[in-house]
Amino acid sequence: MRRTARTTAAKIATTLVAACTMVGIASSSAQADDPVASIYVDQMWGRGGYCEFRPYGEHLIIKDRVADGHSAVAELTVDGYGTYYYWNSKGSGTTRDVNLSFAEDHHVTLRCLLGDWQGTPTGGIIWDSYDKMLEFARTWT
Repeated sequence: MRRTARTTAAKIATTLVAACTMVGIASSSAQADDPVASIYVDQMWGRGGYCEFRPYGEHLIIKDRVADGHSAVAELTVDGYGTYYYWNSKGSGTTRDVNLSFAEDHHVTLRCLLGDWQGTPTGGIIWDSYDKMLEFARTWT
């Protein structure tokens, strides 16, 4: 009888550990399904731009929110691929949706800036326009 009680207790403990492990795995993967990264430019610039990276489908959303004469610029760094600059120079109230294609499980860093297009990807970017409080947002592809 004593041996049976220990064996039963050991089986229950093993089952509980396995169940907790499975719950932990399930909850961690559910949280990682769609971790959208989004950021505005600095408040001193009137939140003139908004940038968002959506990992599911790899969409980059760039919004120009203020009629200030500047374009909204997304700086997207993808580990293993490099740094890219995407401009929305269509004017205030417009949104640019860029459909990207990156392999899964790459770290992504997103910054949102303002700029005045000068013919090159980085020409005309106002480098100090990013949000100093929340400098960048990070997620995974």
